[in-house]
Amino acid sequence: MNKPEFDQYAARYDRVLGEAIPEGLNEDSYFAEYKIALMAARLGDKKSARILDFGCGAGRSLPYLDQYFPDAELWGYDVSPASLQIAALRTPRAKLVADWNALAGTQFDAIVAANVFHHIPLDQRQHALTQCRDALADHGQMFLFEHNPLNPMTRWIFERCPFDADAEMLGLKTALALSRQAGFRSEQHGYTLFFPRPLAFLRGLEPWLKRLPLGAQYYVQMSK
Repeated sequence: MNKPEFDQYAARYDRVLGEAIPEGLNEDSYFAEYKIALMAARLGDKKSARILDFGCGAGRSLPYLDQYFPDAELWGYDVSPASLQIAALRTPRAKLVADWNALAGTQFDAIVAANVFHHIPLDQRQHALTQCRDALADHGQMFLFEHNPLNPMTRWIFERCPFDADAEMLGLKTALALSRQAGFRSEQHGYTLFFPRPLAFLRGLEPWLKRLPLGAQYYVQMSK
């Protein structure tokens, strides 16, 4: 059996990603944190006792899940064992698994998939999202973040990133269709990440711009 694709990038994931992003736009910690901060803001006072990072890779989101949800039980799932070894060093308290069957019977109050689904083959995406829905507790919430293919800079970075070579972007309309097909009860969505570092002082305006298809990424919040 071949090793998972991301095993080859596990030890140098951050460096390869950084090299794909122009210097003026490269904000490693900001890119990793903003998704979890947005998720926490949208959940508000809703208590999440157990959270899953679906496709957690080398664990870039896990320290921020730990920061924003200090009382939650944290889990991470990824098909790359080599990546999980690095994730374990980043957030030792997280429970990490490479076999989806190991999660059987475990219910999550929230699931986040941060830039994962463009790596999943087209014919497997609905199944993967349905698996996530089934793993949610009643009234659980899933947050899917993806690159916005309508943003030229996002496409330029995507096309020069080595581990995105065989990936295929999915636009917001496709993500919303997948949500319906997976059986989610309702969804909310918006575009985000509009302003690069030189314009960081404008980031407070981003929630007001979420309907403009210009952000570098988008999110879909799905309810079971």
